Order: sequence, then structure tokens, then C-alpha cells
Amino acid sequence: MKNSPRNIPSLARRELLRVGGLSLVGGYLNAFRPLNVRASQNAKPMATARQVLFINIDGGMSQIDTLDAKEGEWTPKYFDIRSVGDLKLPLGVMPNLPTVLDKITVVRSMAAWDVVHGRAQYYIQTGHPLNLALSKEVPSIGAVVCSELASQRKASDSLPPFIVMNMAGNQAGLINNGFLSAEFGPMSLSVGNDPPNLSPQKGMEATMQRRWERLQQLDNTLRGGKSGEGIVDRSFGDYHEYYRGAWAIMNDPRVPKIFTLSDEDKKRYGNSGIGNSLALARNLFQADAGTRFIMASHGGWDHHGNIYKEGSRNHAVLARELNAAFTALIKDLDSTSSKHTPGKTLLDETLVVAMSEFGRTTGAISETRLGREHYMQVSCGMLAGGGIRRGQVIGKTDDAGGKIVDFGWSAKRPIYMEDIACTIYSAMGIDWTKTIDNTPSGRSFHYVEPASGTKYVGFKPVQELFG
Repeated sequence: MKNSPRNIPSLARRELLRVGGLSLVGGYLNAFRPLNVRASQNAKPMATARQVLFINIDGGMSQIDTLDAKEGEWTPKYFDIRSVGDLKLPLGVMPNLPTVLDKITVVRSMAAWDVVHGRAQYYIQTGHPLNLALSKEVPSIGAVVCSELASQRKASDSLPPFIVMNMAGNQAGLINNGFLSAEFGPMSLSVGNDPPNLSPQKGMEATMQRRWERLQQLDNTLRGGKSGEGIVDRSFGDYHEYYRGAWAIMNDPRVPKIFTLSDEDKKRYGNSGIGNSLALARNLFQADAGTRFIMASHGGWDHHGNIYKEGSRNHAVLARELNAAFTALIKDLDSTSSKHTPGKTLLDETLVVAMSEFGRTTGAISETRLGREHYMQVSCGMLAGGGIRRGQVIGKTDDAGGKIVDFGWSAKRPIYMEDIACTIYSAMGIDWTKTIDNTPSGRSFHYVEPASGTKYVGFKPVQELFG
């Protein structure tokens, strides 16, 4: 095996041949279109959401310093931990969160299978534990969702169905469409002080049109002409889809407004990368221009050392950023009317998931590094919208925050990423039990595997999340 830049080993030449010519580029896998899809007859998707926003709290957020706060001699005084209903929260660093607790559900009974960032982040993006032999084949959850929703795409939809933001620093890399068609792969954006400018400069319209037409003339034969017959390689068709998508974005008059944030919005969302990402996500869903799944990453939560050190990008800084961005997003979505269902809001039809790949160790911080280590037995998260019940708390831990004493749902076990994946699929009207048999490796792809790496679990949607 050899190492790739995304920290996931790629297939060597001999292994490549053994699985039947699996390409290292997702677009090349388009030749293996899923022709044989089957599903269980028992699943009943809820279909309560139109789109998904997944906030990836990248690095391992400390549960006892955020949504399941536990106070000890290690706790900085400015955390100001107080009881808010059934929760204890560090109001000194998350002061706005109580203002949206009536609109969201907080989950304190999550857990993970792995505590290595690369594998755990792969798991977050796909809902599958990392299998090195299949890592390039497995699509992300976002790609699966967008593949399932392809028939709903409108002629006026110019924006990609799947967009990710600020995933460049992710230790798993960006998981793409795998063996699914390239059109369902993510468009990756870097969002800092401002969203990227995707519109051509004024006065360049005629030049751009001329160049586009010339490109079609030059490359038409490589793509098999209008009929698509005689195509040299499927990758040419995939590249054409990317170009066609970019062309549609650049010529949509809605795009400049969508990708513009006011100074007021930046301030309300916290003037941060995650704040601007979530404000842009709001714009994308409000515009209804084709985007149905967004993953926005908030990195830096890997606090092995100096977790409370002032003057650094410590836990408190990140908690304040997440607090401002998340609460502003929830309020804006809840105050924006749905374009599709009278009487509903954008929050009603948008499933929002905010979670980390695992939690962190409890009790006093380490003596030498003054931080917290990776911990897979307990983590926490927030969900809202898309049918999620408002004002609810699921799960409870012991006094230290290191053991779940009440799972808060019918399975009577921790909530794993596979359960969250089932929940996302169900909310989007997708049968999470589906299996695709025609894959490059010949091994069936389960939307959600029924077992973990060590035992049968029987993952399912967390019905208790819904009203």
C-alpha cells in the first residue's frame, strides 16, 4: 500500500487490477453505474426534510466543556457554567445557545468506533468505518443523498447539489462521489472573510461565450457528440459535467447575491470561517438554486494541549465561534418562510446536524500538556429542523461525563454515526436499507452497514429525535 496526500492509503497497482480496474479518481468510476439497487421492505422513510446542513465540528469537541458541561477545579471561572433546563452549559463561552434551545434537540449519548482522526473523519463523511480496500469506492453521505434526489432537480437549478466548505484541513481528505456519477460529487469551497467570487468579471460575457462555444467544438468528439456514443473514456464525460456545471453557475444572475454576505450578517454570525460558511449555507438554501446537501467544517478542536490557554485558538475561542454561528443560523432559518410549503419555515425543511467525530477525556486536564485526549465512549451534538422535535434533550451521562447512564432512545445503546446516517436518509425520504450490487469491486455497497467492524448492531434512525 502507498500513502496518498489525504492520509488514506490508496490501492497499489496489483490491488487495482484485482478489484477490476478501480480508478483512483472518482470520476473514472462512472463506468460502473449502479444498475442493481435493492432495499428491505420494512423501512419507512419519514421524508420530513428537503435539504441537509451537516456542521462538522472537526477535531473532537470536549463534551464536558460544551453541551454536557461538568464543573471541576480545572474549569476556568469565565466559563460561567449554569443550569439551563435539563442542561448545564458554559454560558461564558456559549452565551447565545439558550436562545435557541427551544428550537433544537441536544444529544448527549453519542459515541464513536474510532479515535484516530483520519479514520473517524472518513466515518463522519460516509457513515462507514474505513475499509482500505474500498476507500476510493465508497461515496459520502452527501453524494448518496444527491444521487437519490437527482430526479427532483429542476431545469433552473444551476448550483451543484452537494457543496462542502473549509474541508481542506480534514485529516481524511474530502470524500467524494466514489463509484457514483461525478455529477453527485461535492463542490469544495474555501470560505474565509468572504465567500468565493464565482461570477465572471463585468464586460467579459461575450468573450466567455465565445470561448465556451469554441471548447464545445474542440472537445465534442471526445465526449461522443450529442448522442454520447463512441465516447473514448467516461472520464471525458465526467469532466464535461464539471465544466457544464461551472458554466451554469457563472451564468446564473442569482449567484452574485447568493455569494455575497453583508457586514451585518458577518457580525451576527461571528466574523469567523464557520460563521461565514453557515451564512452562505443559509443563502444557498434560501435561493433554492439546486443545492440540497451542505457540509461545513469547523476545524481546530483537537485540544491535546493548552485547551484553556488564553491568547491562543483554544476551546473557548472555538466555542464562541460555534455559538454565534449556529444560533444565528437557527434563528435565520426559523424566520424565513418556505418556498415550497405554506406555513412552514426554512428550518422546518432543513435538517441541521452539528457533531464531532468523537469526544474528549473527562476530569482534570493532563498535567504536562494541559489538554484532553481522544475519547470514543461519549460525545455530544445538536440537531434541528427537518422534522426534529424542538426543545428536547436526549441522553444523560454520569457526574464525570465519561459514561452514558441513560441512552434516551429505544435501542438502549449509544447513538453512532451509522444511526445518524440512517436518520439523515430517513428524513430525506431515502430508504437507508438500500444496497447497490453493481460496484467496481463487486462487493455490495450498503447505504448503511448493519454491523460495526466487530459485531452486528442493527443501526436505525433515531425516531426519538422527531416530534
